[in-house]
Amino acid sequence: MKSQVSQNGVLKIASLILTAAMASWLPASAMAQTGVETAAKSGIEMHGKGQFAPSRFGKIYYETEGSGSPIFLVAGGPGSSHASFHPWFSRLAAEHTVVYLDNIGRGRSDRLAPQHTKEYTVERDAEDIEALRIALGYDRISLIGHSYGGMPALAYALKYPQHVSRLVLSSTMLNAHSWQQNIDSVNFTARNQFPEIWEQLMQLRARGVKSSAAEYGELYGKTELDIYWRDPDLESKLFQSSDPADGSNSDVYRSFIGEDPEWQVAGTMKRYDPRPRMQSLTVPTLVCVGRYDRVGTPKIAGEIKAALPASSSKLVVFERSGHRPWVEETDAYFNLLKDFFPIDDGGTAQKLSAQ
Repeated sequence: MKSQVSQNGVLKIASLILTAAMASWLPASAMAQTGVETAAKSGIEMHGKGQFAPSRFGKIYYETEGSGSPIFLVAGGPGSSHASFHPWFSRLAAEHTVVYLDNIGRGRSDRLAPQHTKEYTVERDAEDIEALRIALGYDRISLIGHSYGGMPALAYALKYPQHVSRLVLSSTMLNAHSWQQNIDSVNFTARNQFPEIWEQLMQLRARGVKSSAAEYGELYGKTELDIYWRDPDLESKLFQSSDPADGSNSDVYRSFIGEDPEWQVAGTMKRYDPRPRMQSLTVPTLVCVGRYDRVGTPKIAGEIKAALPASSSKLVVFERSGHRPWVEETDAYFNLLKDFFPIDDGGTAQKLSAQ
């Protein structure tokens, strides 16, 4: 379920070209400005110019935008940086402090030593969030975990509920079983919608080539727009960084999922399952998913909702979206988030109406 932007060689757009062209696709909140001001209001101008917070695993890179109660964004992959959140989540910066972070091993953050790669785990990623919360001096934070990022965001809320105001699990997975569902769903789409490519992939597998191999990934990547998008043309609206630091770390990906990651869950994810602890989570939680998402599918989203208390969780399906409803149904997605997040966190957690 690796990011199709960075893992499969999608062409990168130079920063100057991107800035010049940006006005045609920025979120509505950024459209009011022009030129350099547009970039400053989009979050892109600050990208790569953040700061570092200490942790026992190394330095954690982060950027902050806006003011008000904090919302931490946890990126997917596993292995991806926060870059694809720009400029979309600037919509929240008028009322909140948006905190973009790169987990250890990703983006501009430090890497674990090669002998410690088995420490790339969901639980360790959650500790990055805690280290950054402490470094920034927040008592309570809200979290948005996208794709894989929903797993450490949930793990954080389960371990540190006293420090969580609200939790959003956006197009994510639940455990090792749902990650295998994701793999099977993606392969089902590839096999049925791209049979000519699937046949070539099976020829590679017959020769002993695993899905982590570059030649497998190059072929596999030709199927991924249909997997991630309802409208594949919207792929062009994602921020394409020209900085190698924003590339996805395949070493981290394989540490989590194993050496055959598009076929079978192995690695540190193999036995991960937070469900036994989830019924006790009282943090207000929003689970959202795109109807046409073949990665974090609506079926998986329903399983996440079912594992949470009905009184403190809600499920929303975006009917015209794939894996990134914040791109395909931008207004609906951010209006939902604005209603969900309190502007001034008074320290109390109101319960959501059950769906």
